Amino acid sequence: MFKKPLFLEMFILLTIVGILNYIATIYHLYWSIYEFDSVVHFFGGATLSAFFLWIYFFSGFFNPQNRSLKQFLIISIIGAIFIGVSWEIFELFLGEAVLQKADYPYDTMMDLIMDFLGALAICFYAFIREIKN
Repeated sequence: MFKKPLFLEMFILLTIVGILNYIATIYHLYWSIYEFDSVVHFFGGATLSAFFLWIYFFSGFFNPQNRSLKQFLIISIIGAIFIGVSWEIFELFLGEAVLQKADYPYDTMMDLIMDFLGALAICFYAFIREIKN
């Protein structure tokens, strides 16, 4: 399991997200540095994408015959965006996000765009790695 493609990368990305979130929470960086949230969302989207790609293509739970770029994009982006949208809904229920704030639509769209870009980056990385093997 540890030697399968993307597992190490997924673990490293998860560690980066955890450390960044810990530092941001301690030093209130989400509220003092506006772009910090975008960086964490990028790495979060990359982590989720790596997870979904690993589960589908490399874990052995599934046996996909088609390993095209289109398949990598579908699994990667749908997985990351599904969790990203779910996270935004979760933030609403927690009260972290307030719909009445003027910057709520911008902030939410920026979060989802950064999730998407992180997913796209790992998707291309994983596909190029798959081609080399």
